[in-house]
Amino acid sequence: MSINANLNIDPEKKKKEQEEDSLFPEHVPIIPLDLQKEKEKEEARKKAAELRKKIGNVEPIVVTEEGLTKKASELTLLEQKQEIVRCATNPVYFIETYLTIFDQTQGAGGMIVPFKLFEFQKELVETYKDNRFVVANKYRQAGISTTTCAYIAWYIMFNRNRQVAIVADKLETARDEMMADVVDFIESCPSWLRPKTGRNSEKNLKDTQKMKIYDNNSKLGAFSSKGLRGYTPTLLFWDEVAWTEKGDKFWTSAKPTLQTGGAAIFVSTPSGLDAVFYKTFMGARSKENNFKAVELWWYNDPRYNKDLVWLKNKGKSNEIKIVDENWDYKKRIDLMTEGWEASSPWFEAEVRDANGDMRKIAQELLCSFLGSGDNFIAEEFLKRIDDNEVQVPVRQEYSDLNLWVWEDPLPGENYIMALDASPGHGEDNSTMNMLKVKEIIEEKIITKGDKVKKVKIKRHRCEQVAEYYGKITPQMLAEIAYQYGKRYNNAYCVIDITGGYGVQTVEKLIEFGYPDESIHYAEVTHKPSRDRLQGYIKKGQKTLGDGSVVTVDLIPGFFIGNNRASVLLEMQRAIHLEDVIIRSVRLLNELKTFVTVPGNRVADHKRSFHDDSIMGLSIGLYVLNFDMARYKQSKSMTEKMLNAIVTVNDIKEIEKKKDFKNKPMISPNSTSPMNPYIAHSWLFNGLDKKKKN
Repeated sequence: MSINANLNIDPEKKKKEQEEDSLFPEHVPIIPLDLQKEKEKEEARKKAAELRKKIGNVEPIVVTEEGLTKKASELTLLEQKQEIVRCATNPVYFIETYLTIFDQTQGAGGMIVPFKLFEFQKELVETYKDNRFVVANKYRQAGISTTTCAYIAWYIMFNRNRQVAIVADKLETARDEMMADVVDFIESCPSWLRPKTGRNSEKNLKDTQKMKIYDNNSKLGAFSSKGLRGYTPTLLFWDEVAWTEKGDKFWTSAKPTLQTGGAAIFVSTPSGLDAVFYKTFMGARSKENNFKAVELWWYNDPRYNKDLVWLKNKGKSNEIKIVDENWDYKKRIDLMTEGWEASSPWFEAEVRDANGDMRKIAQELLCSFLGSGDNFIAEEFLKRIDDNEVQVPVRQEYSDLNLWVWEDPLPGENYIMALDASPGHGEDNSTMNMLKVKEIIEEKIITKGDKVKKVKIKRHRCEQVAEYYGKITPQMLAEIAYQYGKRYNNAYCVIDITGGYGVQTVEKLIEFGYPDESIHYAEVTHKPSRDRLQGYIKKGQKTLGDGSVVTVDLIPGFFIGNNRASVLLEMQRAIHLEDVIIRSVRLLNELKTFVTVPGNRVADHKRSFHDDSIMGLSIGLYVLNFDMARYKQSKSMTEKMLNAIVTVNDIKEIEKKKDFKNKPMISPNSTSPMNPYIAHSWLFNGLDKKKKN
């Protein structure tokens, strides 16, 4: 795939893409400007430039292979050749010997000093050298961008025919900061060591503000995330990936340019569970892609870990504190895994400066994806689901093994089945959520004035017992619904007809002969849906707010309409109050990328993620707790649902209703004795050890 194709954009295609973008607003914000820090950063750059201009470069001091200490300018021709080979094979040595940085903490106005790497920075440079793809999750002020620029200087200087692309959300950032750092590093080296810039004789190219061309035929370019514009990099350095607006679009276009041997370095602080950085990092950790994952923790930074301690039960009466004894990386990771928190005077000062905003701390210092986003479901509840509720399915069924079962139907139990249909292709999935329902009666004491009243409140608690999640047609979803609805005691079936695909599922399910009293009917004013299902209209009685009862037309299905916010808030309430138990890691992963939209009560999935199972679950919970009680007809439906038992052979029943030319795709007993969840084992990282009910 060539990026050159972007140069001649079809107007109609561009218009369509713009319309598409308007339908899916970007929820990942651009890096917020901390004006004071930006001002200090710019002032430091100016001071460094003025100081370099005034005093020139700091002369490197070299210890030769013979053990002699010399200035770089005093080296013999043989010693220069030896140094070139030494630098070419050892980037850490090159950086610490020949590169300089501005240290504003030294002297009144700062000093130009040799670039001495911390141990974790040295390890990072070696990781860059030894791995084609690297994704680094870092804390703020780790010096990783500068370290990466130093590595790029080495990469350009000691490799021929290389093309480096430095990418940031804004061109100015890539050009004026990171590219400028690389150029300064190269130009600060002795003349006998550094390559020359200027005209490239082979291609008659000249240096530009956005491109540097060296006489070893290597190039250095700066780009925004809008695209590489025909540039094919051998190394792509993308800074603050998680904060790049529409980063998924950029990566989709840039990835093919690396398929012929290119390398990539992703560096960022987290910004929730975004479509590129989070996906790439987590994929690297689970070995699902070719990236090497690196986590950089503030407590390994000698600038910040003075008087480092580890706390458990921080801030509570039973708080425990232990002093860090300059422990190694593994020991500190083990402590984190065991629930210990790192702290130091510097860290506590940072927390105070952030006014205790732990989302900001999670984002900037703790390398936390989950805590740094605008999740619709609060982090502590997502963690509870992850730790205590999600389970490996006991069995996988259907031809694609995408139907997961955690508990088989039990006689006398009540079930509600929520369906969300898709066309069977494209990005969206068709979903089925089977929930076991328990009715809970709670007594509450209500005080009004001098009167005390005891009332009984009915609640429903649900547990996910089965889930389908895959790309099948609305008609195929009806097949699944028929078989599993019948199996689970004629489960009360709620079908989302909002997008139109659910209407096809409704029609097919009724055609199969699913019990009419077990299908949810509701008043729907949406004319296309109403017209399509007019043959199934029933009369029902609706109770109004003033207590009066009116007769209304009911059709099978549920239409969200203007109720999206209410539907989602009911799911949020149920999760927060533990009124629903979630077993599926697929559903949990959707919840992790389901975020609040700024200035709006309505939540939505992030770009390149999905909410198919979320919407099915939400509709089921909403109907159970609100919509079923809205119509008097629902009373008989509910009673029949509660009293239903399994009395049919599912396969035989569905075959009676449909003339199958081939054997049904549904295989109720399909399982693998070796690994019952092998089709999606990548999703279950760390779940194998969890106990099954």
